[in-house]
Amino acid sequence: MFEPIPTHLSLRDRIVQDLLQKIDNEQLRPGDRLLPERTLAHEYQVSRTAVRDALRTLAGLGVVVIRHGKGVYIQGNQGLALGQALWAPFVVRPNTVSALFAVRKVLETAASGWAAERATAADKERLMRIIGEAQAARGSDGKINLERAAQADQAFHTTLFVAAGNPIAARLMLNLLDLLREVRKQSLTIEGRAWLSIAEHEKIALCITQDTAQAARDAMLDHLNGVEAAILANLPRGNEN
Repeated sequence: MFEPIPTHLSLRDRIVQDLLQKIDNEQLRPGDRLLPERTLAHEYQVSRTAVRDALRTLAGLGVVVIRHGKGVYIQGNQGLALGQALWAPFVVRPNTVSALFAVRKVLETAASGWAAERATAADKERLMRIIGEAQAARGSDGKINLERAAQADQAFHTTLFVAAGNPIAARLMLNLLDLLREVRKQSLTIEGRAWLSIAEHEKIALCITQDTAQAARDAMLDHLNGVEAAILANLPRGNEN
């Protein structure tokens, strides 16, 4: 029933996704008791820590209930829709995009302001170096190496959170990386969007290096609004939910 999990997601999220799929196709049903943590770790060929993190995530979604001393039980389907929206491979849909960007606008707009107030000289240098690396992704023919652009995009946003000096916000952002990877993949394929994002990142970085917090927040909000609008406008028909 359980197989070694693939490697394109974090260990926790691979297990979460697999268990959600088993519930969805009724291999696991409400009231079923999951195998013990040690056995699941053996079946998935991962550490017990990864299994424990996955079960806590599912418990937080309401998909399972952890009864200490008794085991972990499938709670029901009330958390399944949310879980599938967060962990299914096809997360780039209007409702999930809008929900994700609502969170990003709160976290990243605030983080941009904090970075402008708190960033060290080394943080600022790193941000500008990432901008240079992103600009270098554009070849002499004008075409952008999307893989390099995606790497620079992730590096920019994660480095900004380091510069913000708020470890809690940074941790929350790290938990969104798998979702952001899917959204980034979608946005960078939109014609002109990759180069526009690089230019917007440069504007944000310059605001941070100049210690202008409100301008940094405004620039980040403009950037996120633009990316969200571009993704929603370019989603294929039939992907409305």
